[in-house]
Amino acid sequence: MNNYDKAIRSVNEVKTMSAHMVALGKIRASSEDDRLNFLIAQLVGALQFRHQHNKAKSTPISLTFHELYQETHALVGYCNAQNGLKKPEWQILAERHGWSPPRVVI
Repeated sequence: MNNYDKAIRSVNEVKTMSAHMVALGKIRASSEDDRLNFLIAQLVGALQFRHQHNKAKSTPISLTFHELYQETHALVGYCNAQNGLKKPEWQILAERHGWSPPRVVI
C-alpha cells in the first residue's frame, strides 16, 4: 500500500484525534512527496488546534465527517489524483523532477 492509500485510509478510520495525528505523522515521515507532506501538516495543525480546545479528547471520530472538511478534502483529493496516475510514489516524484522512463527501441 502506498502513502496515498495510507493517508486516505487513515482519515476514514474512526479513532481519537491523537491517534489520527500519530498515524498521519508516520505517513509524513515515510513520504518524500512535498505536497503530500504539506497537506498532512495542514491537517495535523488543524487537528492540534481542535484537540487543544476540545473537551471530548477521547471520542473517536472519522475525519471524513468532521468539521475539518477543507483540510481533509484537500488531502484526500490530492491522494486520489496521485492514485489515478497508477504509478508508484517514487515514479511520480521522479517524473516531477524531470526523469522519464527509458524508451525501448526494437
